[in-house]
Amino acid sequence: MRRKVLQRARSASITMLTTGAVIATLAPVPGMAHQPPGAEGAPEGILRASIVHEGGVDAMQVMILDAPQPAIMLSYRGEETLTVLDSDNQPFLRFHGDRVEASTQSRHWQTLPQSKGSEPGSETSWVQVSGSGSFGWVDPRLTAHTEGRPDQTTDWHIPVKPEASDSTAITGRLSWRPLANHASNTQP
Repeated sequence: MRRKVLQRARSASITMLTTGAVIATLAPVPGMAHQPPGAEGAPEGILRASIVHEGGVDAMQVMILDAPQPAIMLSYRGEETLTVLDSDNQPFLRFHGDRVEASTQSRHWQTLPQSKGSEPGSETSWVQVSGSGSFGWVDPRLTAHTEGRPDQTTDWHIPVKPEASDSTAITGRLSWRPLANHASNTQP
C-alpha cells in the first residue's frame, strides 16, 4: 500500500513538472526576462502569484507555475469528481483520478490551448484536456495587474467543488515587483 502511494506521488510530481514546462512554452510574453540589461522590450517587473490556502480538499495538491505569466497546477487523486469553477461560478474543469475535462461552455475555455480551432459554445460540452488527474493552466484570475504599484498585493480565489461536499476555494495573492535593472534605470 505504501509503495503504491509513493508511486502515485512520484507520478504526480513528474506530471506536474512536465505540464509546467509545457505551459511555460505556451505562454510567450514580449520582452522575456532573459534579455540583457537595457534591451528594448524588457519587462519592467514580474507578476508573482502565491497560494495562501489550498482549499482543504483531500487528495488535491496545488502549486503555482512560475512563468512569464503565472499559472496554476492542480493534481487530484480522489475517488469523486472535483470541479473547478470559472469566474462566473460555472463549471470550468472536471478532475477525475485518471483524466481532466474542460467545459467548452465556460468563458475560460478560450484561454486554454486545447480550444484553438474550436467554435465557442460548440455542441460538445466537455473535452478531455489531460490523460492524468493533473492539469496546469494560465487562469485569468492570476493575471490581475498590480503593475506600477510595487510591493502591493491583490488577492485571488479559484472556487472548487468536490462532488459530495460544499464548495471551497484555492486562494492566494498576486504581487508585482520591479526588476532591479529597470528600477536603477529610472532613478534620477
